[in-house]
Amino acid sequence: MVSENTTLFRSIRRWLLVVAFSLGIGIVVLADTGYMLSGYQDGPIFAAAGIAGGIVALVAGLRLLGSVWRVVFDGSKSQRDSV
Repeated sequence: MVSENTTLFRSIRRWLLVVAFSLGIGIVVLADTGYMLSGYQDGPIFAAAGIAGGIVALVAGLRLLGSVWRVVFDGSKSQRDSV
């Protein structure tokens, strides 16, 4: 049986992963926009920012998918009820 605190913490963790994913995508978009607005100058600075944002988005997205995958395909009714 899953306690209420465990369910709450699991939900908070998933929302934080969604926020981290969104921030990573936002950093990639800002890096691309900054590169365009600078007249396609300072490429390495914006490339480094874009890579960092991409890594954050990739890791958060994979962790989020893994979390959802576990709940959907776990097979235990108590796990599904706690979502």
